Amino acid sequence: MRVVLGACALAFGVAAGCRAPAPAPPAFAPRATVAANAPELPLAAPDRVEPDVSRLARTPIKPISASAEIAYRRLTEPACQALAAQHTPAANALDEEGRAPAACERRTDELKRVLRFCAALELRNRSAADAAERFFQLAAVEGQTDFLREAFPRLDELLDKAKGARAANVRFPLDPADLERQRVQMLTQLEQAEAGSALLNIDLKRRLGQPAVSERLWPSGDFGIQTEVPHVEEEVTAALADRPELRGLRALHAGLIPDALPLAREHLRGTNPLLGSAPPPPRGLARLLRRSASAETLSELEVRRKQLADLIEARERAVADETRAAVVSLTAQARKVQLARDRLDLWAAQRTDAVKKREANQPGAELLEAQVTLEWLKARTEVVGEVMAWHTARVRLKAAKGWLAWECLGAGR
Repeated sequence: MRVVLGACALAFGVAAGCRAPAPAPPAFAPRATVAANAPELPLAAPDRVEPDVSRLARTPIKPISASAEIAYRRLTEPACQALAAQHTPAANALDEEGRAPAACERRTDELKRVLRFCAALELRNRSAADAAERFFQLAAVEGQTDFLREAFPRLDELLDKAKGARAANVRFPLDPADLERQRVQMLTQLEQAEAGSALLNIDLKRRLGQPAVSERLWPSGDFGIQTEVPHVEEEVTAALADRPELRGLRALHAGLIPDALPLAREHLRGTNPLLGSAPPPPRGLARLLRRSASAETLSELEVRRKQLADLIEARERAVADETRAAVVSLTAQARKVQLARDRLDLWAAQRTDAVKKREANQPGAELLEAQVTLEWLKARTEVVGEVMAWHTARVRLKAAKGWLAWECLGAGR
């Protein structure tokens, strides 16, 4: 009887396909994450877009101090570039890959190390450039903020005099309403600058590996500019010779042997997923007897060399154009710095003249000095912005040549 039951159970198992028990149903049925009925958009005539801000309280006129009591940590351009290069996760991963022990040394391992080295340098070059650009943006914001804070006491002094003259029915050349509008505009600029400084600090601290909650960064340096115009073709020649990306491509092209074909395929797939397809491997006895490169391998070798040569040519053109554009931007920005400096010189001369008139007790000289000083401070703000824009253009030129990575490496090119 037991034998019969066992046979029946076996037959039932075979008929059922020896399937495992069905999984338990989910605890809840799936639900859509969006409403099934989409809202309709009715036809309408255009009307005025004007938010109602009448219930907002007016901003109180509060004194603005010449300096803010904030803890800062000094940051220079070289330190900024070095820290950004060190804290480049993708480049650090490439360096760690090179330190991983290999099962056996192959002829292509040295080529792999060169490619990883150049790829890491290219990544660090970009990281250093991005951080340096934000460094000079922060310098521009902080410099402009200082001049704005310095301008507020003088503007408030004019505003108090204008209001006092109106209250006493005394004629005054400045309208209090105009001064209040000017103060609101300057206050808006100051708040935008302070918010920009906070945002740049958040971004820079992450790029430099600094704690998010710490002292704010203060850009430091002489920030002088160079007046000589860079020679375009000399800069292009340096970029073509020193850019790490191009060095890696040339090394791969020069070291391309049958054993290095997988490296070439992988690199080409990085530029276009449709490139770098591997041929089917030999099978059976042919794989065991093959000791030299086959005709298919030699044919693929020529194809890969041609593809790499075309890629090098395209990247050289792109790097050369990037360098030429950086030279144009740097030259144009130097001219803008000179024009801003000329405007500052004009206001400085007028301010000197106004001071002399005030010291001579000429009528209205005190008011004239205050007005001219405000314009002089604005001109200094413009100079700071243009100078930092020049430094940003200089950094982009160095990045186009790949020099930022070599500088951070501390090795010769």
